[in-house]
Amino acid sequence: MSAPDTNVEKQAKRHRPALFGLIGAVGLAAILFLVFLAWISLSGDAPEGADVQINGITGEAEVSN
Repeated sequence: MSAPDTNVEKQAKRHRPALFGLIGAVGLAAILFLVFLAWISLSGDAPEGADVQINGITGEAEVSN
């Protein structure tokens, strides 16, 4: 049950900072997630150090310089 004299506009104004905070936190989390995905993609897991490397798609040997 709610109080009979509730002012909805007044309550909406009082909750506005909290809602902006939640939206900001979700936005920041989304940005950090996208940065994390970009970092993972760019770091890759390419093999290093071998003179001859096998291409995973074609199966051919590639000589690294």
